[in-house]
Amino acid sequence: MIRIQADDVKGWWSPPPHQRKLKILLSPQQYDSSELLSMGVVVLPPGESGDAHVHEAEQETWFVISGRGKLKVGEEMAELVPDCVVVAPKGVEHQIINDGEETLKALFIFSPAGPETQYLLK
Repeated sequence: MIRIQADDVKGWWSPPPHQRKLKILLSPQQYDSSELLSMGVVVLPPGESGDAHVHEAEQETWFVISGRGKLKVGEEMAELVPDCVVVAPKGVEHQIINDGEETLKALFIFSPAGPETQYLLK
């Protein structure tokens, strides 16, 4: 069994202009877990966003925990509200945006695992 308490995981703040806190909760690089997925938490203060990017080999899925914002996936824009799920298929550019007045917090999942490793080295 693997049990992870998110509050105990050290986060990493990305530099401006796309400031957000990232915590990698589960990665096969950290634990003896499946290479089919990894997960973490992203926290975006009001007015912040992630950078627009693409994962050529991985799907990225978000589950919104709190706050509100938008997620641009390709040419589509999804409204982010608590308890919603949004999926960016592999090979499609996407960007998370907090245009709300409170902090946006979401769980993100990569399938398969891989992109999270860049944040494990921080």
